[in-house]
This record gives sequence, structure tokens and C-alpha cells, in this order.
Amino acid sequence: MTMSKTNLATAFVLVLALTGLGDGYSKLRASEPVVESGLGSYQSALDKIAAGIERIRTEYPQLAEFSSRDHCDRDRLVVTYGHKTHRAPRRGGWTSGVPNPDEDGIWFYIDFHDPASKAQIHTQPSVPRYRYDDKSVMFLILEGTKTKRASRAIQEILRDVGVTAVDAQ
Repeated sequence: MTMSKTNLATAFVLVLALTGLGDGYSKLRASEPVVESGLGSYQSALDKIAAGIERIRTEYPQLAEFSSRDHCDRDRLVVTYGHKTHRAPRRGGWTSGVPNPDEDGIWFYIDFHDPASKAQIHTQPSVPRYRYDDKSVMFLILEGTKTKRASRAIQEILRDVGVTAVDAQ
């Protein structure tokens, strides 16, 4: 089947018109409110958690160097931070596999993950369980003996974002 020059020109104009309409429609839709779903809603929650931690860092000297830009991995849905830490001195339990804080330090880890995850960090038997939407949330924290405790403030940030505690099973 061959197209005449007139039909080819008409088809070209139609493609240009539809392309222009598509761009215009996209621009109109971009001004509408965005309803987040899927990965974006978890990234948004993670951003809010990181922003909350940035807000409290003046109250907790061990958080002074925390920044969402450096300590929030939106692709992996993880916030992790360590300040004045060292390698764990003993073996056994989750605390032996993560940096341990000096007496004036802190280490914490927050992630959103699939509830069926079998990753070692997600299968620890004696840690609190949390949830956000359809994901499980892991919050692990170690604090030095001579620091103002930040764990409760971070738990409040998690709660304010919508992370809920899950009863022990």
C-alpha cells in the first residue's frame, strides 16, 4: 500500500497535532495535585523522615552532621547514619554486624522493605517491628552512653510520618 503525497502530508500534520496535544495535556496535568502511590509514596515518607531528623539535629550534637542528601538513599528506601562509631568488639546479634557508637556517638538504620524479606537485617528476633502502608519498616539504633538519647525523637518522627508499631507476634 502506497500513500499519496497528500495523504502522507495529512498524516504528518496529524502526528504533529497529536504530539502538540500530548505536550499540552502533560503540561495541564503537571499543574494538578499529584497523588502518590507505589515507590513514590515510600520515597516521600523517607524524605519526610530525613527532613525531620535534620530539624532535630541542633538538639542532639551527635546528629549535627546528618543530612538527607548524604544519608538518605531513595532508591533503596534507606536512611542510615553513623557518628563517632567503631567496629563492633564482639560477635553475635545484629549489633555485631553494624558500626557501634563511641560513648558520644550514634548509629541508626531505617528502611522500608517487603514484609516477606529474608535479608538478615530484617529477620532479627528481638527488635521492634514497624509498618508503613504495605511495607515493613526496620528501625535500628545504637547510642553512646554519654549522649542525649535521640531514639525517642526519631521514633516520634516515624510516627508523625505514619509509621506504626506492630504488636510482637
